[in-house]
Amino acid sequence: MRELLALAMIVAIPFGVWAGWTFPTLQGEEIPLERFYEGKWCLDFVVAPECTACAVSIGWLRNWQAEQTRSRVEVALVVPWDTPELRASLEDVPFPVVVDSQFILASWFKVKVAPTVVLFAEATFEEKLEWPFQEAELRAKLSELAEFVIPRPQDLLGQGLPEFSGVDLTGSPVASEDLPRPVFLFFFSTTCPACRASLEMLDAVVERVPVALLVLTKGHEFTSEDREELAALAEKYGTRLHIVILGEKERETMESFRVRWTPTFFLVDATGKLAAVWEGSSENLILELEELLGERKG
Repeated sequence: MRELLALAMIVAIPFGVWAGWTFPTLQGEEIPLERFYEGKWCLDFVVAPECTACAVSIGWLRNWQAEQTRSRVEVALVVPWDTPELRASLEDVPFPVVVDSQFILASWFKVKVAPTVVLFAEATFEEKLEWPFQEAELRAKLSELAEFVIPRPQDLLGQGLPEFSGVDLTGSPVASEDLPRPVFLFFFSTTCPACRASLEMLDAVVERVPVALLVLTKGHEFTSEDREELAALAEKYGTRLHIVILGEKERETMESFRVRWTPTFFLVDATGKLAAVWEGSSENLILELEELLGERKG
């Protein structure tokens, strides 16, 4: 049974494709995929009841959770199917049992064997324990996650613009001090469908404030198609759009801005301070941007 799970899980599916997806649980609830973006999680990928090692890992998590007076980590089991035998073996577990029948979560974390425990927090902390692992190792990682302070871009508001640099489409260097003030920063990933969807609002944004498109590839190749798409945007918007390809400075820049996912947007005001941040697509972004710029003009 573990071998079947490993074969099914080995195909990686881009996480963004499944936006809006919900997962049923054996307890009869539905957990939206977006819920896993929030807070701190410990997921135990199991194929109980056939897997003895899975039962051991579940027991360790049960004992750990019972000892917590105030849990800062949400624990859930992840199973690939819903069967009467599995329900019977897990009916008394004290945490949700998520049915990942399309192997979305398994693909996201590249799970290959059961049990595998994944610990993560809002794209800023991720650890994976593949069997065989020891209870002491699991407890140490749980404690580390519980104490981990999630860095949030909102904490930077009111501070000066972090320095960063990259190149434009011609390969010429671009630094943060070269950008106008105010400026709207758009962290754009070439592999992110939501980022491309957010390009539709550029017409409205550039009318109000210059835009700097900070281009990330997240380890993927920067293709000729990517370059053509960006060149078309540069031609359309002219000097109102500044394209900055971060390249080898990508991770460093994301950490400086505490960017957890894309798209993420910042408004830098006329004094060079971070005035607002939006994570993910927002229907109210243009209205909020107008209000912020209006306050500064008035």
